[in-house]
Amino acid sequence: MLPKLLVVLGLAALATTPLQAQDNATVAKTINDLEVQWGASMSAGNWAAVQTFLTPDYIITGEDGKRIDRATYISSMGGGDKLSTMTAGPYTVTVSGGTAVHLGEATFTRTDKKGKVTKIHEVWTDTWVRQANGQWLCMATQYVDHVLK
Repeated sequence: MLPKLLVVLGLAALATTPLQAQDNATVAKTINDLEVQWGASMSAGNWAAVQTFLTPDYIITGEDGKRIDRATYISSMGGGDKLSTMTAGPYTVTVSGGTAVHLGEATFTRTDKKGKVTKIHEVWTDTWVRQANGQWLCMATQYVDHVLK
């Protein structure tokens, strides 16, 4: 009886592996969809919408190594710079339990308050955390911008 039980338990364990991979693929798609919506909100200058993707204690680390909180990020981004529609590049999403890490990149054009136009390629890492209500929110970002000529 014990060998049969072990075989059944072993098969059950193997059967759940594809489900986990399937769940991770679904989460990865959800996270990437959220990233696309976030980028579209930024391009539209809709900073109220951008806030809906962020945890209250969101922190962002810029290419200069400085960290700023959610409120500072939103106020600095809403300060008059305009972004063109982002052209998304390749991305990877790694999922571990209630955490997902999105490695992404995009190219866009930024026009500052004085009218100066800069084409930028940005590479980032976003850490997303599933909330108690099942919603995914970004808790931390680190990015690097490369000015293109």
